[in-house]
Amino acid sequence: MSDRERVLGLLRELELADEEAGAALAELDELAGEAEAVRLRALDLAAFEARLPVEREAAGAELARARDELEAARAALAEAETALRTAAPAGEDEARRFEIRARDRLSVAERRAAGAEDACEALERRARESKRAEKELESRATEVAEALHDRKQVADEAGAAPAPGLAGVAEWGEAARAALFVARGHVAAERDALVRQANELGGLALGEPLTTLGAAAIVRRVEAELG
Repeated sequence: MSDRERVLGLLRELELADEEAGAALAELDELAGEAEAVRLRALDLAAFEARLPVEREAAGAELARARDELEAARAALAEAETALRTAAPAGEDEARRFEIRARDRLSVAERRAAGAEDACEALERRARESKRAEKELESRATEVAEALHDRKQVADEAGAAPAPGLAGVAEWGEAARAALFVARGHVAAERDALVRQANELGGLALGEPLTTLGAAAIVRRVEAELG
């Protein structure tokens, strides 16, 4: 085997290592994206749950006011209808105008009360959905942590199961994000070293200095040179 063929064999090993490093980087990026999505969702849900008591109080107060206004509007309409029935001919037009205004007031009050009831129901649906989402998020965080557990590039805290609750999920997500950032940096540095080594070997095999090429491109050039 000639020296150039031995170099080609080494280059092919570097090409394989480069492919593996590229795949590892892609997997780390995907896991980092999932961990970050989990972290941000946990923060969103926690913020909603923190606001929920105040929003419930405000929605309840608006509903109470709307219902009070509805009762007052109903009473006013009943009074106007009575006045219209008992009005003397001279006062009938005025009584009819009073009844029309009272009916309009009731229509507005009914829409306001219905809207306030819908708002309360919607808020409670969001509260129930938030609790379901919290459980789903805990499960997803656990799945991602398990995926990170056996990766030697990633610090142990990223693979540890998150503590229960949104605060635990968010805290885990922060640790996972930091650990994955460091791990990605290490793998990227290793890949850069592989590429530099491949360029040096390729330059020796071709007898010319090479600009920075990927390991696969260098292997193809050396293979072409060797025929």
